Amino acid sequence: MIRSLLHVGMTVPELETGRAFYELFGLEHRAVGNDLVFRCAGRAQDQLRLIEGSRKKLSYVSLGTNEAGMPVLLANLEKEGVRIAGNPFGDLPGLWFQDPHGDWINVQVAEPAPSLVAVGNEVNSPGNYRRIGTRACNIDSLAKRARPRRLGHLIKFTPDVNRSVDFYTRVLGMKVTDRAHDILAFLRGSAGGDHHMLAFAKSTHTGLHHLSFEVGDFDEIELGAHTLIQAGYKDAFGPGRHVGGSNYFHYIRDPWNSLAEYFWDIDIIPEDDSGWEPLDVPPEQLTAVWPTTPPPPEFPMNFEAP
Repeated sequence: MIRSLLHVGMTVPELETGRAFYELFGLEHRAVGNDLVFRCAGRAQDQLRLIEGSRKKLSYVSLGTNEAGMPVLLANLEKEGVRIAGNPFGDLPGLWFQDPHGDWINVQVAEPAPSLVAVGNEVNSPGNYRRIGTRACNIDSLAKRARPRRLGHLIKFTPDVNRSVDFYTRVLGMKVTDRAHDILAFLRGSAGGDHHMLAFAKSTHTGLHHLSFEVGDFDEIELGAHTLIQAGYKDAFGPGRHVGGSNYFHYIRDPWNSLAEYFWDIDIIPEDDSGWEPLDVPPEQLTAVWPTTPPPPEFPMNFEAP
């Protein structure tokens, strides 16, 4: 049923503070009513919506299905006794309901918009040289900046990882890719694709751990991260490479202590799951191949008020 991540809605106390951060992060913004909406350059799809409110909060997650998936989802929600609600956040289309912990979900019949940004350079590796006679870095690279291509995934906090996984797989049709017992779980869409579009991390209450945006190469990860650090934003964790997803990463703290991640080169899983064996290991074994030092103590903390 659930096939894609469309966008995320987040309430923040100061829209201008959010605009400054996410614009420097590499997103493009526009005003829609009283809200700010952000997109990736060359991609006609909203990725992040900032709503002004008294305190920072993950407001909702918007997910995509297809025409065949919507009636199945409706039947599952009815069987589960989940109430279909009116739109609590303006005039967005689609279906609205809450998960077992009260977090809002929006589901639309929609496919992700394609990116019109040119594909990045081929990568040479031993015995597999695919970039021949072409520079990967040239003089123009000196002016290169991070240009996020899409919102790839988010990690949400939950007081009960197992209960969240059960609801999102059994009712919404998502699939578990890897997990760390009852502490962390990565979920992908029903049609395969990225290693995860949504993950759950254990906490005392719900909230946002991070939003993650795909960029064109490892250079963009570090150029983006250093641009934000030099502007005074807090370095959080990275650079590095995860085990869960295999993607390269760098995390920066946003103005409200959630995390914004640049990523590149994530595992892709086919719709029929062929060849994929989910891991179930301690969380430190999924965190990173490198750096070999553990993330800072505040990395798994939930800074949203309950």
